[in-house]
Amino acid sequence: MFDAGGGVIVLPEASWRGRSDLIRTLRTAFDESAAPDLQLVDLAIAKNGGADHDVAHQDVAHRNVADLHAPIYAQRLCAALMSVHCPEPVTFVAYGPTCLALPAIALSMRSQHRRVRSYVLIDPHLPASSDTWPDCPVSVVYADSEDVSSAVRLSGWEWVVSQRPEDEVLRILRGA
Repeated sequence: MFDAGGGVIVLPEASWRGRSDLIRTLRTAFDESAAPDLQLVDLAIAKNGGADHDVAHQDVAHRNVADLHAPIYAQRLCAALMSVHCPEPVTFVAYGPTCLALPAIALSMRSQHRRVRSYVLIDPHLPASSDTWPDCPVSVVYADSEDVSSAVRLSGWEWVVSQRPEDEVLRILRGA
């Protein structure tokens, strides 16, 4: 991916303890890359529901989304993504319950005629597969568990168990 350009959007999740490590690892790798069209977007959802992708403003990121299964959360993410300018194709990185919003994000991106390269799921709450999702490759990183879901094993998705998920995400993005 680093040779081809494109963007990586890291989706918000309040319970994700390793998120700052991932952002730091990716920023360092992107800064060292010679790819001209490579961009990292650290997406946070501001209290008003709009996009806030400035790392300095992460303190206003959503803190209490009581029910991540609620369609309103996926709608907020999709609305925020509409205002994000990121080179295509895009790779989405999502953690835990935020992964449940990926089918809605995929549909939103398709309706905007924006290309998605892949999805990277970290310790995911797995969204249901359907005829329309996933629409491109999916990689799954389990950080602290050897308990890989049977759905992941049967799906044919790439999966790995690692104590350092940020390193695995970087490896996946580099295509190694």
